[in-house]
Amino acid sequence: MSPRRDLAGIALGLALVTPVHAADRHYTGIEAAPAAAEPTPPTPGPTPPEPITDTKIIKPSEPEPPLEDATGPWAVGGFVDTQYIINSNFPDNHIMRATAVTSRTGEFSPNLVVAYIRRDPIRSPWMFDLALQAGPAADALYAGEPTPGGADSRYAGAEVFKHIGRANTGVKLKGGTEIAAGLMVAPTHFGSFWAKDNWHSSITWGYSSVPFFLMGARVYQPIGDKFGVGLWLANAYGYMGDNNKAPSGLLNLVFTPVQNLALVQNVYAGPEDVSLKPESWRLLLDTQVVYTTEKWGIAVVGDYGREKLTFRPGAPLAQWANAMVSVRWHVLGDKHRWGMAVRPEFYWDHNGRIFNEPDPDNFLFAGTFTNDVRLFDALLIRVEYRYDHSTAPHGFFYRGAATTDTATGLGHDQHSIIFNFIGYFERRLPRWRN
Repeated sequence: MSPRRDLAGIALGLALVTPVHAADRHYTGIEAAPAAAEPTPPTPGPTPPEPITDTKIIKPSEPEPPLEDATGPWAVGGFVDTQYIINSNFPDNHIMRATAVTSRTGEFSPNLVVAYIRRDPIRSPWMFDLALQAGPAADALYAGEPTPGGADSRYAGAEVFKHIGRANTGVKLKGGTEIAAGLMVAPTHFGSFWAKDNWHSSITWGYSSVPFFLMGARVYQPIGDKFGVGLWLANAYGYMGDNNKAPSGLLNLVFTPVQNLALVQNVYAGPEDVSLKPESWRLLLDTQVVYTTEKWGIAVVGDYGREKLTFRPGAPLAQWANAMVSVRWHVLGDKHRWGMAVRPEFYWDHNGRIFNEPDPDNFLFAGTFTNDVRLFDALLIRVEYRYDHSTAPHGFFYRGAATTDTATGLGHDQHSIIFNFIGYFERRLPRWRN
């Protein structure tokens, strides 16, 4: 079995525009209600900082509308992410190897097109989220979908699943307890598969190696006003389908000691091979510290994973670890905003379980600098420079005619300039009246 991230050697990657946590996911792994939603009575448990929005100016003669006239819980939205990447290695296959959302290089690409509808738990406990998508990033994300039984498998695989970005429903009870099932955003690492929700255009090697999504069921329980615990059962590590007959589990712990600060610990464990023996289970420890304000933010993430590869001769132990620090700041502007972000990172891949690297050890180092401008709260223009270095003896990055993972002539270094042009919108539907 090959891991999701580099089965086809395909790359994927994206970028956040608001000076707060990603708008589409809580760091508890819970879907966040948008800032424009009607206020609801506070519930116990930790929640991320409220999104920063442009201040609404109300004249004395124009009072706020009464609560009963507020808009309803349904929202519709979407975005078009168009991208152009200059890669110093100029690979003939136009693919950036192994990153999760920057998939095509040397050409203008409609990287990802998304349309969604969402119901937030306002006036009733019901939640619903459905997102449909298309584009090279979606193709790359689902390229490794398992098909149990090989040629005998039916009704599953990449062609079936790649156009589904989210599909889940659930309830939020009065005490804050959430119960949901379906395809949901995973709480692992810091970032999003959607470009409009990241601080950078590209994502880290660490985020490329953890699940973007989990297909299964979850329960989240607030404990007081600062703690929360989430439990997940999922098909597999970032797949919609599964290639064995047992689910995996994830424990999500959240602590918000002060406003704007979130401390998150995720523990993922379960079988990712056809073997169900505990000795072959995959273990992932994911730790996050995120602090954001209107003017600046910092995110620190560290991961460690291990898995015994019982499907290989001698059953070697694969291990991987990564760390990153991302800092963003607001440069100037209110309605038309300009922001910057920097991010150093490293990744260690021992025995190549994550990136299918044949060398016993491969260290990846990267540094990223991002500039973005948001216009009219509808258009994001971003320019990013990224440098990557691999210590693998035979190289790692696709270069020229070297476009397979074991080809001769792979590059040790890679310089990239990424241009993003993202148009986006979200509108809350009027409340239906009797």
